[in-house]
Amino acid sequence: MTWLPSHTDALAAALARAYPARVVVPGDVSHDLATGLYRLLVGALPATWRAVAAPVLDGLDSLAARVSVTIPTPDVPVIVLSHAAVADATTRACTMLHEWCHVRQIAHVGRWQTGVDYLGSGELRAQREADATAAALWLRYVIDGALPETAPALADLYHLDAGDSHLVADILAAHLATIRAGCVPPIDVCVVAARWLLASPTVPDDVRARVAQVTDGR
Repeated sequence: MTWLPSHTDALAAALARAYPARVVVPGDVSHDLATGLYRLLVGALPATWRAVAAPVLDGLDSLAARVSVTIPTPDVPVIVLSHAAVADATTRACTMLHEWCHVRQIAHVGRWQTGVDYLGSGELRAQREADATAAALWLRYVIDGALPETAPALADLYHLDAGDSHLVADILAAHLATIRAGCVPPIDVCVVAARWLLASPTVPDDVRARVAQVTDGR
């Protein structure tokens, strides 16, 4: 049995119950509205922060085919999926888990502080993107058994300096070691996803077999 769009939809529903968010996809009128809202938010930022936010803004325009973002709106966060993110059910699931990691981060510190931390600190930006990237890598492994030998580089897209890039590499290396050991990374959205994967009777057996049990304390 293969991983189906219905599995991705059900996983998204489980994540939304834990951390409310709205997902918009290319072709949906809400997708254009969300990208327009993002441009307004970026335009209101101080000049020093706009330089950091600009690559993501470019992603919504010239790189819209492959860059997904999460926007901390006044209501619930909005996950804006790229064309590449919806190429297949597995990619959509992994991208959504990455973005839902950001939703959890927003829920933890609040919308305003999220922006302050993310745009004002390369170290915090590195930590948050490393965790989100690890979440997606874990789910990819769970679904199809694929796991990279080395951590992917994130520096260019997120404007990370050499020190922050090393931090990303260290965090991702630790998460990859956890995954190779057969454990769920200590990332909240991964725990939510793992519990759903283990509990859902529709999940393919080979997928469920790659998910470690999680305790109530995690």
